[in-house]
Amino acid sequence: MTETLTVRLSEREKQELQKHGTLSDVVREAIRLYLRTKNSKRTISRLKELQKEPFPTSIKDDLRLIRADRDR
Repeated sequence: MTETLTVRLSEREKQELQKHGTLSDVVREAIRLYLRTKNSKRTISRLKELQKEPFPTSIKDDLRLIRADRDR
C-alpha cells in the first residue's frame, strides 16, 4: 500500500534536496532514516532502563545458562 505525502519546500530547499537525487527518493530515504533513528533511540532508552534494574543471578544459574548454550 502506498500513500501520497505533500511537503511544502522553499525553492532553495528543493534545489538542495535535488542535489542528492530525485525529490521523492530523497524524501522517502529521509523518512526511513528518521523512523530508524527514532526506533533505535527508543530501543536504547529501553535497554538503559533495563540495565538500571538489578538482575540477580547465582553462579549456578550462570553455569546452567552456559551449559544450555553449549548444548545448542
